[in-house]
Amino acid sequence: MTKPKPKLVAPLEVLPPDTTAPDTQGAMLSIDLSASINAAFATARTAADSATNEARSAITAAVQCGDLLTRQKASVPHGTWLDWLATHCPDISAETARRYMRLSKRSQVTDLTDAASLRQAYLATGVLPEEPPRDNDTPDANAPVVTFTRGLDQFRRWFHRRTEDKPLAKWTPEARRLLRNELAWFKKLHDDLAA
Repeated sequence: MTKPKPKLVAPLEVLPPDTTAPDTQGAMLSIDLSASINAAFATARTAADSATNEARSAITAAVQCGDLLTRQKASVPHGTWLDWLATHCPDISAETARRYMRLSKRSQVTDLTDAASLRQAYLATGVLPEEPPRDNDTPDANAPVVTFTRGLDQFRRWFHRRTEDKPLAKWTPEARRLLRNELAWFKKLHDDLAA
């Protein structure tokens, strides 16, 4: 039985065909994949370096674009900037233009050489606020957490559908008693919350 060839993300044919086979004793014969490993590593490193260079180019272009947008905004009459932007630069949204202009202004006092993406450049200059650390998904056992809103909403809709067809006054005493018993916990919760 032969092993399936590994699938690569990119069409990179650096791995030789699988040549491992059991010898007569049942042990696997060793193969040397060092050339393929080194070739794959070199490709990965080149791609990473290229991505870093592309990110730096994107940051430089965004700063330059922000500078040009700032100069253009200063030259148009007050109140016409967004219309001018939509007409002359339809691919640039108003929010992107604001971010680029802020990035351009703040990059004059902030070193962006370590930024590996536009997002990192935005964060470094304060254009985007840093996200607060996320809390652990496990809720505190002592904290009151309301997680049943959807269920209550579904019940409310069910109840309204039922009472549209047959008002509560026309329900049988047994049906009313069953519903009252089922809702006793909700009345207790309501009273506890009011206290």
